[in-house]
Amino acid sequence: MFSFNTYEKWLSLCNHLKLRIENELNGSKSIRETMYIPREKTKNDLRAQNDNVEFSLRKRIYETERIKNELEWQKLNMQIDKDKFLKEIENLEYALDSKLNSKKIAETRCEEKLYRRGAERCIDKPTVELHKEIFQLYNTTQNLADKLNKSKEIYNTLNRQVDLIDEELKNKSHALSVDEKCLQYRSQLINHIL
Repeated sequence: MFSFNTYEKWLSLCNHLKLRIENELNGSKSIRETMYIPREKTKNDLRAQNDNVEFSLRKRIYETERIKNELEWQKLNMQIDKDKFLKEIENLEYALDSKLNSKKIAETRCEEKLYRRGAERCIDKPTVELHKEIFQLYNTTQNLADKLNKSKEIYNTLNRQVDLIDEELKNKSHALSVDEKCLQYRSQLINHIL
């Protein structure tokens, strides 16, 4: 019923089993060694890819900050220019008002001379000089009005440019915030993966 093996057969079986186990261990070691190289290569590739992405992100952050600083500098200069043009507009308006008042006075004086009675109604030297003064005042007020309109145009253009720069600064600040968060999240993620 029960069969017994001889010692030699048992020893042969144990040696065979030992040999099979050693072969399996050697095969497992060989598989581990062959898997180690691709695994390390993959890790190195991931590190290199991560370094490239981080470099690109840092470069983009640097460029965005540089552009943002340049925009802030442009905005500051435009604010200074706006203030100058605002003062110039105020000065031109004051000068135009005073010239218009002088012109009105000269025109009133000229009308009074025009409606003189009888022999006093003539074109004498004061009347001619008054007409010249009115003509000069007219040209001066016209030039001042043109300068005022140009200054107002430039001022309005500067206002629009400042608004555009404000919008661009808002966009750059948002992009900068997103890139910095992305870099932060990537570093946390990479620390867990690698």
